[in-house]
Amino acid sequence: MSTQSEPAVISDTSVRLRRLKNETRIALGLGGLACVLTLLAGLEAQREIQEARSDLQKQVVELDATNRQARALAGQAQEVSHDLETRMVGLENRIADAQAQQTALEALYRDLSINQEDTALVEIEQAVAVANQQLLLAGDVHLAIRAMENASRRMERIDRPALLGLRRIIDEDLRRLRAVPVLDQSGMSLRIDTLASVSDTLPLAAFARPPKPVAQANPAAQSFWSKVGARLLDELGQAVRIQRTEGANLPPLAPEQAFFLRQTLKLRLLTARQALLAHDETTFRSDLRQALHWLETYYDRQDRNVQKSVDALHALVDSSISISVPDVSASLTAVRDARAVRESHNAPTARGAGQEKGRTK
Repeated sequence: MSTQSEPAVISDTSVRLRRLKNETRIALGLGGLACVLTLLAGLEAQREIQEARSDLQKQVVELDATNRQARALAGQAQEVSHDLETRMVGLENRIADAQAQQTALEALYRDLSINQEDTALVEIEQAVAVANQQLLLAGDVHLAIRAMENASRRMERIDRPALLGLRRIIDEDLRRLRAVPVLDQSGMSLRIDTLASVSDTLPLAAFARPPKPVAQANPAAQSFWSKVGARLLDELGQAVRIQRTEGANLPPLAPEQAFFLRQTLKLRLLTARQALLAHDETTFRSDLRQALHWLETYYDRQDRNVQKSVDALHALVDSSISISVPDVSASLTAVRDARAVRESHNAPTARGAGQEKGRTK
């Protein structure tokens, strides 16, 4: 019995030893694997720590650079602030000077405003007086209108209800001046000058050639000698000329008489132009009628330029240069009355201002 039980115990022990060895091996393998994993985890943790340290160093460097920039900006801000404070002080001084100048200007403006209306009334009176002189002496409506328009613009700058009556009178006179019909004095003067300049080239009736007779068409062919004879007769006919005039016989004009006729005609036209500028309608019509009579009597009416000159003179004779020009005496009287009233009101004020200045001194 004992002999049989010993091998059984041995075998059981060997099995247990084997199992224990396997378990030991497994435990050692697991321990080694755990050590390896622990080592790997430590290396990974060390790497992450190094990376975090390097990132932290970079952030520290960046923060240092930012800090330096902030310090530089702070220094610049302090400089700018100091500069601004200096400028603010200068601006305050300038504002104070400007306020002082404004106060002085306001005082000066108050002093000037007292005489501003008086000055404007003087200028208005001068403009109305100029318009009145142009109407009475030269009869120039255009210059009178310009002077009255200047006076009206001056009145617009004075905003006082007391002067509305004066402004109404000036506007009424200006309206009447603008209603005067316009005389084309420059155009009529230019036409007269043109007639005077072409009067030397107009042909006289005493020296005009008669129109050539119209050659009769000869159906038969002329011979050479017939043509020569006709040409010779034509040349001889030009040497002796017989002219027939209808109506009253005109006396023959010598070359000297023709010259004086042209000069007298030109003188008449220039005298008519002077009468036009002076608005002398009687002299104007008389000279033009005399010039027209000479043109129709002594000049060749068959000439086209002569006929044009005659038509132009007829148109000028029928034109009227006498225009009824209104006056602006009402405006002139109203301005002078307004000035007199203004001066009467300003006299006590001026005396009071003088007394106030004396007290101040």
